[in-house]
Amino acid sequence: MADTKQVKQAQAKKDQGTTAKKRTMSSIIRDKKPNTKTVDIVLDSDLANEIQLKEQEKAQMQSRRGRSLADGIAPLELELDALYELAVEAAVTFTFRDPGRKPFDDLVLQHPPTTEQKERVAELGGGILEFNIDTFPPALMALTASDPKMTLGQAETIFDEWGSGDAETLFAAALMVCKERTSIPLSQNGTDPTDNSS
Repeated sequence: MADTKQVKQAQAKKDQGTTAKKRTMSSIIRDKKPNTKTVDIVLDSDLANEIQLKEQEKAQMQSRRGRSLADGIAPLELELDALYELAVEAAVTFTFRDPGRKPFDDLVLQHPPTTEQKERVAELGGGILEFNIDTFPPALMALTASDPKMTLGQAETIFDEWGSGDAETLFAAALMVCKERTSIPLSQNGTDPTDNSS
């Protein structure tokens, strides 16, 4: 007797194949939605630091053996809950949207790395540097920021005036939205029912 889970997976694979056969290439191209990625930035760095310290304190308390959870964890969790509520109010969500391969590639070409940057990467034993590490990150953020929209000047200000951690987090999201694939396993066990290799 076949396992119920296997039967469901086989049916899902069959259904997916049937649906794919009904699609035309035009409808597939039309229906593909661009990747999006969101990042929350807490504008109050003192608050963010306080949360990090409290989280570290909580982790240390939890790692100590022989202590009851009532020995300080509960009040600390209440403090953290209150701090997180404040953080939500002090946070901004940035949404980045993939502009497509051609606009991305064109932007890379508009921001080639300098000779000095290439030499520095080579000295450190790195690979090939594709873009100017000073001008490309804010340009990409401006290109991909969809909510809130961002001008090049605003993105440059973020890189000039904000801390490296927040600026680089935004750039990483902008880069990943352009480079990350959206393929995922189409079943809960992590295997792709469209994979014909088995």
